[in-house]
Amino acid sequence: MSSMSATPLVERYKKKFHLPAGLPLDEDMVLGHWNLERRLAGELLASNPENRWDIFAHCYTTLYRECPWLNLDVSPDSQDNDTYYRHFLTLLAGAKDIYEIGSGRARLLNYLARRGFRCVASEITRERGERYADPNAIVQWHSSDGVNLARFEAAESFDAVISSHVVEHFHPDDLLPHLENVHTILRPGGRYVLAMPHRFAGPMDLSEVFGLNKPVCMHLREYSWRETVEACRQAGFIRLEAAYVAPQMLRRILRGASFSGRGYLRYVLAMEAMLDKLPNKLKQALTKRGTAFLFRPEILIIAHKG
Repeated sequence: MSSMSATPLVERYKKKFHLPAGLPLDEDMVLGHWNLERRLAGELLASNPENRWDIFAHCYTTLYRECPWLNLDVSPDSQDNDTYYRHFLTLLAGAKDIYEIGSGRARLLNYLARRGFRCVASEITRERGERYADPNAIVQWHSSDGVNLARFEAAESFDAVISSHVVEHFHPDDLLPHLENVHTILRPGGRYVLAMPHRFAGPMDLSEVFGLNKPVCMHLREYSWRETVEACRQAGFIRLEAAYVAPQMLRRILRGASFSGRGYLRYVLAMEAMLDKLPNKLKQALTKRGTAFLFRPEILIIAHKG
């Protein structure tokens, strides 16, 4: 066992996963996680539609059991909840019944439930999920594979569906079925609020800690704006908007600091096309620092059902 001293690798790892500086981790533990994720990612990619839910549930349960520090409660202070989540109040304005895919500890839904939304959380493994429910918030917990949602929920049950940094964990073959199922469980006029890392800024899984250019861990695929827009349209969504959310420090001052619209979607698609012509390292660097020109390293799209 190596020393618990904070080596550069351990420091990069803690920063990546927002872990406390004093958490006792060493390089052996980081390398153990690295080897485990690559093995599990191979199992996930090798799965087929018939066994995928079982394999995904097994792999994510294994991950959080063998690396329990990934499941530490590092939630923001309650006084910072508005900083983290206030923009969702605008993105979800007019909705009442909300379904979230891959809720983790349901921090967002607990925040929304305390503000009058009727919320359903879902997870694929009990290593996360319902055990983290806030007793002071009214959030229901349902099981789901995250893809075949219409098997678990009635058609046209929700005004809005949310996923935040979940879709990149799905098998690439499941993107379109996932979007089609979201479309099915939304009521007419409903919306899907989808957030995930932008491919140009990646990899944004554990691969980043080791300096790789592409994800080889449990981000099975990271997407661009263009790919996401095309898939949403193919799934039947009739109107698409992009949303911009300012950095956290600015949001603390300006109480949300976000906007969305079809014009902004046209802008990010144009910026993406320009960035895509650049060498990979420059493209990645500019995307990661793109806040200066309103191009964040995250896709945040609102897809509306007719």
